Amino acid sequence: MNSTGRVEFGQVSENKEKIVITSKEDVEERLCQCLKNHELPDYFLYIGTGGAKNWLRLDGAETFSVARQLKALLEKNLDSIVRFIPTGMSLVSVGVGNGEKERIFLEALVRKNLAENPASGKVSIRYYPIDINSEFVDIALEKVDNLPVEKKGIVGFIEDTTAFKENWRLPILFCILGNTFCNYEPEFILQLVHENLEQGDLFFFDANLLPTEGTETQSARKSVLGTYASRENALFNMYPLLQYGMAPEDFDFELLLAHVNSRIGGVYRTKKSLYILKDTELKIGTETIGLREGDVIRMGFTYKYTYDQITAFLEICGFEILKAFLSEKRANVIILAKKRI
Repeated sequence: MNSTGRVEFGQVSENKEKIVITSKEDVEERLCQCLKNHELPDYFLYIGTGGAKNWLRLDGAETFSVARQLKALLEKNLDSIVRFIPTGMSLVSVGVGNGEKERIFLEALVRKNLAENPASGKVSIRYYPIDINSEFVDIALEKVDNLPVEKKGIVGFIEDTTAFKENWRLPILFCILGNTFCNYEPEFILQLVHENLEQGDLFFFDANLLPTEGTETQSARKSVLGTYASRENALFNMYPLLQYGMAPEDFDFELLLAHVNSRIGGVYRTKKSLYILKDTELKIGTETIGLREGDVIRMGFTYKYTYDQITAFLEICGFEILKAFLSEKRANVIILAKKRI
């Protein structure tokens, strides 16, 4: 902390409001194993001080407007959304980032709770920001310092959600915001959420959709590639290798948009690869990882669904949509759902 109590990048937090389930050493060990398998899942792009800074830089770039569009959709429909949220629910947000959208949402929930029970003068809300990056959790916690909510941050992978459950109070509103939902295999993420929701819990997520209205397929593809193949996004994706000692000229970044099969038919998904151009070694923690010229590292992906495709997956995976909020051109959506009984 600095003299004003604010968390700065690069500092080691002693935040007592935070539980660290996944340590820096755990992350580095998993990164080593993935690179040995020539894989680089997207969550490694967000780790450490550099990952946090790079994401905030990308989030503010004119060429990458995904997060800003989703934030605008949330703000536009905020009053309508909170009408569907029962008083006293705990807010659990996985992949919280800097907690900006969660702050907006919590302010509205606080107003709603006070309006419904003004005599008490109290608000019964608990907030659990979760992220793989410990610094993001600190920032998200700090963002709500002046709100009357109880809070506990958790550092860990989304795959460890079952372990997180021991720390939160039911019922919960389980949030996956910032288009994070689209960065996982649909049936994996929906099954994980389904398994960890109890009766009375709700699921709240957003998605940047495949542009369809008034466009041909080729035009839609160009629109997606124009966003995700920007220089700013390319640099963001290169970060883990640069962090551990490689130079930009040692590898190439490639992004394609592929049409892939799924249980609901054909869907679009980005395909990202890093092509190694020079023999090199990366020092990660106590391990040394060797990469050779010609190696190809498979990276993460982003699915580009239409709204109807998302609803089809929700139906297959046992969810009932309570309310959906679409942008005017059906380019973005926010969905509130629950487990189907």
